[in-house]
Amino acid sequence: MSDFDALLKRSFAEAHDEPADDGFSVQVTHAVARGERAARVRNAFQTGAMAVAGGAVLFGLYGMTMNFAPGVLTSLGFGMSRAHEVLSGPGANMMQTVSAGLLQIMLVTGALAGGVVAYRATQE
Repeated sequence: MSDFDALLKRSFAEAHDEPADDGFSVQVTHAVARGERAARVRNAFQTGAMAVAGGAVLFGLYGMTMNFAPGVLTSLGFGMSRAHEVLSGPGANMMQTVSAGLLQIMLVTGALAGGVVAYRATQE
């Protein structure tokens, strides 16, 4: 409500059922608008602060990763070379046989478990 509207209401208060508010609604409108502006500014500052904090955390994680990464990659490389030796060595045929058998065992076990679940569901 503008100041002019408040002036009109005050001037013609006796013509309406409403009492004159003497600019109270205008003052309330200004107070609410001031609070909303302050909330928008606070929200912008909080968003900026969260962005700065996120950048700081990412920078710290990057530094930690750069310190640990060479050692992790080295140990992973040694582990991969040992696994390759095992797979390509004399025990490779036995490992392939065991893995093929495990696949069949797991498929049968999964089918049996599914059957048991379906049977229990129909019995309840």
